[in-house]
Amino acid sequence: MAEQDQKREVILEAALKRFTRFGLAKTTMEEIAKDLEMSKGSLYYYFPDKDRIYVAVVERIVAQCFTDVSSFLEQAGSVQEVMDKYLSVKERILLDYHFLFGIHEWVSDKPSSLMRQVGEKVQQAEKCFLSAWIRKGIVMKEIAEKHDPEKTAELLVHVLFGLWVTWCKWQAAGFELQSTDNIKEFMSRERMLLTIFFNGLR
Repeated sequence: MAEQDQKREVILEAALKRFTRFGLAKTTMEEIAKDLEMSKGSLYYYFPDKDRIYVAVVERIVAQCFTDVSSFLEQAGSVQEVMDKYLSVKERILLDYHFLFGIHEWVSDKPSSLMRQVGEKVQQAEKCFLSAWIRKGIVMKEIAEKHDPEKTAELLVHVLFGLWVTWCKWQAAGFELQSTDNIKEFMSRERMLLTIFFNGLR
């Protein structure tokens, strides 16, 4: 099993390099297999199609993101410290991997089922982290005990997701999707939103 897991990681790393250079649409299973010097049959043994590889790549990146901030959460001394860490990690992820999160897709009124699947996985991971963050704030007496961590986190995830979709539509008006300045602008808006939200939980 360990060998299979290792092989999956190698495949995901190769696929990520392809997605980074050529994008999802222009990457094929045949090209990924060629990069790995393996047969397409062997690649299909681990992943039945490119969409499954794509979802697994996003899951891997998101998991690492929340592993980083969750480990920091344990030692953080305030809600603000967690916010600073969370936003810095999220900004790095968006700057490095913006092409994986479907900016073009969310401009559409009906994003694909694949993009919705990815969105749901990201939201689940974020909800888990945010609920832990809120519980930490309650322990530190920075958040009132009356706030239910899970329900509050779920609401916050929906608000953040709405901000993301709105920003994607705003970007479609002629801004460069991969612009560092635009991503930093989005993160500054998210910081403002989180600050208002957490101040309201005191």
